[in-house]
Amino acid sequence: MARAIVGTVLARYRRQMLLARRAGGQRRLEELKAERQQCVDDQQRLEEAGPAGIRRIASVYTARLTELEATGTQPGA
Repeated sequence: MARAIVGTVLARYRRQMLLARRAGGQRRLEELKAERQQCVDDQQRLEEAGPAGIRRIASVYTARLTELEATGTQPGA
């Protein structure tokens, strides 16, 4: 479940990065790159995380996904 949530957040960041590139939003693009890299890092941490670490990452990314959904971003849209 945690992997799926992180993967969904990654997809949303990729979509936002594409839109920022098209809009010429360099500052926003850099912010998104940093956020995306944190997702990649956390995705790798899941490989070695114990149950508590997995729950923590799932909780963080569930909140992040809720925030992204509130902004109306959709993966692949």
